[in-house]
Amino acid sequence: MKPFLTPDISVTRILSKSGSRAAVATAFGITSIALALVASPAAAASPDYFECAAGMTDYGISETSAIAACAGARYPEDLGACVVDVNEFTGLTAESALAVCQRSRRPIEVANCTIDIHDAFLDSPNSKVLENCGRSLLPERYGTCVVEIVDATEVAVDTALDQCIRAGYRPWRIEPRL
Repeated sequence: MKPFLTPDISVTRILSKSGSRAAVATAFGITSIALALVASPAAAASPDYFECAAGMTDYGISETSAIAACAGARYPEDLGACVVDVNEFTGLTAESALAVCQRSRRPIEVANCTIDIHDAFLDSPNSKVLENCGRSLLPERYGTCVVEIVDATEVAVDTALDQCIRAGYRPWRIEPRL
């Protein structure tokens, strides 16, 4: 097993055959810098509190609410994107979007779920869609369930919203517990 920051042996052989030790050192330096940038946790994206707060205030959230929400979020850029996208693409208020997106562990999925259902079937804002997407543990799966059930059976959207959110429901009085 070769050490972590050593250059590839084939590259070293090719460069040393050309007689340039500086080229080998340069190749090693470039390799170690590239590996350090890719493997370093510090190189990972840091939370973007500015984008979160700026996006929310641009869409009508008060500064106090935006500051509290962004400061308390694990991934503030995802929270801000959820609020902005839901407001922009569905017509629902930013305040209602913030209330739901802030509770979710998957705010981007909540936004995608809400937008997908609205785009597929609804002409006017429907807060029930946002609430159900926020309640679901797997919002993207929930959105897919609603869209595909309505497409396949042509039931009302409200019926699909109710059935998909209760997908794990088991009537204990009818089926015996196992």
